Amino acid sequence: MQQNWILSMGPAVLVMGTLMGALPTTSGDVNRKEQTGAPEVAKAVALLERAEATYDRAELQQAIDSFDRLTKQEATNARHFYYLGRAYFPMINLYDYQGDVAMAQKVGEQGMEYVRTAIELDEKGNPDAYRLLGDYYGRLSGYQGIFGRMRYGGRSMKHHTKAQEMDPNSMLTVIGVGTDKLFAPSTFGGDVNEAIALFTKAVEMEPSSPLGHVWLGRAYVKVKKHDLARRHFEKALALEPRSAFARNEYERATRDMAAN
Repeated sequence: MQQNWILSMGPAVLVMGTLMGALPTTSGDVNRKEQTGAPEVAKAVALLERAEATYDRAELQQAIDSFDRLTKQEATNARHFYYLGRAYFPMINLYDYQGDVAMAQKVGEQGMEYVRTAIELDEKGNPDAYRLLGDYYGRLSGYQGIFGRMRYGGRSMKHHTKAQEMDPNSMLTVIGVGTDKLFAPSTFGGDVNEAIALFTKAVEMEPSSPLGHVWLGRAYVKVKKHDLARRHFEKALALEPRSAFARNEYERATRDMAAN
């Protein structure tokens, strides 16, 4: 989904670092292009989409193996690298939830390199690659020092802005920009009210997606509107009961609300 701009060293830093970029990245326009492609690619994409929702480790690894093999077969095919980068992204959270921060950072850096390669191979063809790269920077900012967080946060904003310029109708990019607004200090453009407006727009753009509701839940936790937060988390899970992202973030938010 991502930013960890906050400069304090308390528990909120971990929450923000975990959330930013934790978006299960189902990009419909990109995926529809694969439906008429090679059967192996279509099968791998379907596997990846399912694993992005459930965070099933075995299926994620199968998706990684499939796209890794495809990148070796077609080393100039940008979409194979894009999907490989997508497949690595949920692994960050899986390791983080286990408390293995070192592995979370390692797989995150690996995945980010694949997305960079996708962009290098096709700079103008896939706006969602820029969105995903922005998500990676935001997600990995949680593992940086203070100045690293600022640097990664700035890069997240840069790539989300690029993605939005290329495709202003992407719900995932609207959420990416919203998370930048949610977690950046006000001196760097942060504004929780703007974030809430963007997440609300995301819900309106794709009412069947749980993602906008998860982020509205996080935003309302931040402003201590706990009833609204619970309502949106519960809506997210009603829309997609398999969503490991929604479930884990609701559990995390419940702990935050109990502490505040």
